[in-house]
Amino acid sequence: MTRRILFLYLTKHSGHYAAAVAIEEAARASGVPVESRLLDSFSHANPVLSKVTLRAYLTALKAAPEIWEWMYDNPALKERTALIRELLSRGNSRKLQKILAEFRPDVVVCTQAFACGVLASWKAKTGSQQPALVGVLTDFVAHRYWAHEMVDLYIAPNDATKATLVAQGVNPERISVRGLPVHQRFLQPIDKAAVREWLGFKPGLPVILVMGGSLGLGPMKSVIRQLDRLPQPFYIVAITGQNEELKERLERRGGKLRHPTRILGFVENVQELMEVAELVVTKPGGITTAECLVKRLPMIIINPIPGQEAKNTEFLLARGVAVQAMTATHVAQFVDEFLRNPEKLRWMRAAAAEVGCPEAAAAAARDILRLAGHAPARAALAEIR
Repeated sequence: MTRRILFLYLTKHSGHYAAAVAIEEAARASGVPVESRLLDSFSHANPVLSKVTLRAYLTALKAAPEIWEWMYDNPALKERTALIRELLSRGNSRKLQKILAEFRPDVVVCTQAFACGVLASWKAKTGSQQPALVGVLTDFVAHRYWAHEMVDLYIAPNDATKATLVAQGVNPERISVRGLPVHQRFLQPIDKAAVREWLGFKPGLPVILVMGGSLGLGPMKSVIRQLDRLPQPFYIVAITGQNEELKERLERRGGKLRHPTRILGFVENVQELMEVAELVVTKPGGITTAECLVKRLPMIIINPIPGQEAKNTEFLLARGVAVQAMTATHVAQFVDEFLRNPEKLRWMRAAAAEVGCPEAAAAAARDILRLAGHAPARAALAEIR
């Protein structure tokens, strides 16, 4: 029997999208017949509001990040905004109902909490047990907007997150601890020599990877300037994502740098760049750092977004797979220290091997396919256990 799966994410080229694609690919590779669709739930339901919200979010992060920190996982704010969220949910659910009627999925997989809440509210109001609803967390922690009675299954990254969901009222039998899903391409062998040749880098010298997420956020320009002052020989690869302005600014400066530097925009082969890197300077998005863990790549974290990225940072620091730099100068100091003492990098790589979950996407896909093959949905949970 063909399983029909609808994946709902938020924003293309985001961690939410990457997680959905990873699980979709794993489901298709499982041998079980699958028909699937991926949908940007917010953009589909409210294209104008989606753009306005993203713009407001970025403005808040740049101008007053403390506002976002206050909003994140705030129980009082959740209670006070219940009516607003309910109105938004109604508007979104009407359009999503059309998709459900047209595609008739056995299971809806949400990799972002808002979409998950919309479907959970719709199921509660209609009393419908179908389709099954799965929430896939894409950070190492769970904020309270994830918790809903009508979610049939949660895919959680770790036991601590499971405990948080349980404390928020989720039945522990509805939580499967699998890790954060990364795409199969991060598990495949890579020809390092070929990647270095593509980059124009000679063998032998270390590669420092500098990333700013899909939006190219953070002080990347300052980081590269400080790295270029270090005396050790090494290469730099900078990935600016969709930030074309930053890419152009870095390219103009690139010819003046002492260390050979490749400036890249949005790339589809980040797994290859991680493979040849000695370490990475990055923002701590959940899926990005999960990919680093699978690649056993030590991380220097800088400029985490208050809220989910700050919590991700705490998780990664506690497990010894990353260090946090407060400034670009601090980044250069860490790089200098690591290059002078490679034993620390070897220790961090070993720690990353312990924390990473390379089979998370495949395990999540198996859970979802089992759930999709049963009705009513919750009857399948015993088999997943």
